[in-house]
Amino acid sequence: MIAAICYAWLLENRMNKSKGEGNGGGSIAVPMMNVRRAKMWKQRQAAWLFHHVGLDATSLLFADEVDLESLVMAGKLSILVVGQDVLKTTGEVGSQCTVLTDNYCEEAYDLLETEVLKKLLLAGILLDTRNLNATGKLSTTRDAEAVQLLLVGSAPTYRNTLFDQLMQDPQDSTFTESLQQNYGKPPSESSSIAGSRKDHRVPERKSTSVHSQEGIKKGPEKNHHDAKTAKTDRVSPKPDKQNPNPVQPSKKESDAGRGKNTFFLARWFGFGPK
Repeated sequence: MIAAICYAWLLENRMNKSKGEGNGGGSIAVPMMNVRRAKMWKQRQAAWLFHHVGLDATSLLFADEVDLESLVMAGKLSILVVGQDVLKTTGEVGSQCTVLTDNYCEEAYDLLETEVLKKLLLAGILLDTRNLNATGKLSTTRDAEAVQLLLVGSAPTYRNTLFDQLMQDPQDSTFTESLQQNYGKPPSESSSIAGSRKDHRVPERKSTSVHSQEGIKKGPEKNHHDAKTAKTDRVSPKPDKQNPNPVQPSKKESDAGRGKNTFFLARWFGFGPK
């Protein structure tokens, strides 16, 4: 998830720069989490990190909020899967976020100066390498160098403090409220409500209700690496045949999902209100 968000943000800024020079097209890069929104209750490390850095999680797209098949069939979407199509690691680094940091520290170092982005990349590397744990080849020299770069301007103890916080299970009321606001009701409450409704159904309709839901296709649930970056065409160009690019769902899909206006992505790329 972290790598997909950072990759899409950096890619979008690179594309905007190209547009300013007259080389850009009509596409934008958007990250999509390859889990359902409600599953973030079980991805508490990522959820806490988004809350900690001030990322507006309501502006993120999740697998149950985008009709990928329709967008692809209409030629409005191409998908890049982080870890498969982009940001592959072959043992030279322990984290995909290290690859991102390396790629942009020379090409566009100013982008890495964004405070939210630095914290996200740093947290991604620390989680993947278990705080630069060299045992079991979890961490490499390149990971350590990337961490040092991202820690510039931070307190000497910030690395260990951030990792310790990520390893804990936060229970403070502010975070719990953030979970409910951004990801809906806890799974236990949703299950109890569903069970209560099921108990009041007419017995003859139970099997019909169950079978009617079997056709719903659910996206695979993966760890924090498993997120997709999508790229959408504002003017309906032909799909890229050689190298699919990271896309925004149509206005209809976004509005139907969570009631956002058509420009909510612009607010996301500003990482939301602080």
